[in-house]
Amino acid sequence: MAFKTTYEIKCSCGAQFTGDFYEYIFTEYDSELKDAILSGEFNWTTCPSCKESLQIENRFLYRDETNKLWVWVCKRGEEAQRDELFESLMERNTQFDDHHLDNKEDYRKYLVFGRDSLVELLLRKDKDLKRREGKNLKKNTAMRLIFTENQEPGLLFLSGEKVKIAIPLKLPEDHRILLPDTEAKEKWLRSYAQGVNIHNPFSSFLDVRMRDRWNKTGEKGGWNGFADEYEAFAQLWASFKTDIREFTANNPETRRFFDEVKKINISRKVRSLNPRQVSDTG
Repeated sequence: MAFKTTYEIKCSCGAQFTGDFYEYIFTEYDSELKDAILSGEFNWTTCPSCKESLQIENRFLYRDETNKLWVWVCKRGEEAQRDELFESLMERNTQFDDHHLDNKEDYRKYLVFGRDSLVELLLRKDKDLKRREGKNLKKNTAMRLIFTENQEPGLLFLSGEKVKIAIPLKLPEDHRILLPDTEAKEKWLRSYAQGVNIHNPFSSFLDVRMRDRWNKTGEKGGWNGFADEYEAFAQLWASFKTDIREFTANNPETRRFFDEVKKINISRKVRSLNPRQVSDTG
């Protein structure tokens, strides 16, 4: 039932080639493609010249009859065009009018950017996935990968039964001043990963009451300068853990909130991956 379209691909090695990639997925018929999205194995190809594996980011429609979800997935970085894209993409629904589609008006329509945003939405709106994966994501061990010498600091990997997520770790913008050596960088990244493990869009350990308190922090300007509430939490948590005196002086209210967070039972443990082992096996 899925539809494919041919794309022109350019590899980092300079090679150009074509490949067919999915633009429409009907989950009731394409369950294996839904699993591929959840696991991160969707729309991959291999460069015929250098054999590098490439994940192709393209726009596609995700349709779920059971949960009445009609989701256009756009590329990351296209958020600024949200209103324009929503209007134009919804007009394209007519091309699927005869594709086993009844009561199109009953669908809940969404526009998201990137595979991770789609998975985040599904964990909230797909009832079976929310029930099954919610528990697994919170109990399965998270894997922390830190590169203190690399431009990319590392990742925190979360896994459920089918869902696989890789969340980037980040250094503060002024890290060259705040984190002068490898030991300081590693301490920050370990604390940042801990913050991500506690509160992320896929499986947060903050309950409704704590989320309400955290939202009030944002309303008071506590998230200024951060991409979103999850980035704010991880960055502020790392600051809290690495220099508690200075953090308390600058953020007394957030310090009190974090003291409450420390009392939460975080069932998902974090285990470190050795970067050398990953490179050797990758």
